[in-house]
Amino acid sequence: MARIGRGLGRAAVSAALAILAASRPAAAADTDWKASAALDYESGDYGTGTRLSTRYVPLTLKRYWGDAYGSFTAPWISETTNGTVTNVDGRLLKIRRGRGSSTTTTHSGLGDMILRGGYGILREDPQPFDLTAVAKVKLPTASRSDGLGTGEVDEGAGLEFGKKVVEDWTLLADVYYTFIGSPPGTSLKNETAFDFGFSHPLRADLTLTGLYEQSTALVSGESDPQDLRALVDWKLDDLSRLAGGVLVGLSNGSPDYGFTFGGSRRF
Repeated sequence: MARIGRGLGRAAVSAALAILAASRPAAAADTDWKASAALDYESGDYGTGTRLSTRYVPLTLKRYWGDAYGSFTAPWISETTNGTVTNVDGRLLKIRRGRGSSTTTTHSGLGDMILRGGYGILREDPQPFDLTAVAKVKLPTASRSDGLGTGEVDEGAGLEFGKKVVEDWTLLADVYYTFIGSPPGTSLKNETAFDFGFSHPLRADLTLTGLYEQSTALVSGESDPQDLRALVDWKLDDLSRLAGGVLVGLSNGSPDYGFTFGGSRRF
């Protein structure tokens, strides 16, 4: 059963990365590699009263070994911020209390590189049921001074669940816990994140996924990020896919809106 979801924590959702790189190749055992690229754009005030935005472009190389996989992501980031938020796994999150300055600055550069791994611990037929254990390490390669990252290592783990309940409808649910590194002068809380939703093929080459996503705020007293996401995955052929989606924020801790677009190729 193809897996379409966020991936571990806040990473590229970002979403595009998870859409394009989450499932085991369904055909041809010799296509054990996958390369993917995406653009993820989000904009909102994040409870600061000032319009902020981020453009996140992850490049990912993924390798499969039977029911296990490993991946490496190197992203490029461009952000317009006011000093109260920073990028954590591909999304702006508030790391300081208060509304911050009304003056914004834009910085661009290399983001935090991410190592991920997963293992399918349970597979069932004829009604497919998937349970996958996942883990990740975020390497602090982004500039802390430019607000492109915290400058600290994060580690996380989680479980991803999928169950086909009726013909052409699959329930999805994920839960993750991430140990967040705190930069000097701040005290960030660890993050618990979850999402749930569905996946439904619109036709043989087109699949729709809908997700509700929520995570805990990194700073005490701030709003938990919550959003709704719709994703469409288009199978071009047995080796290539395109994907796109939109996001609507539901809380002050989330962007007001966002979109994502990307593609992948197995080889």
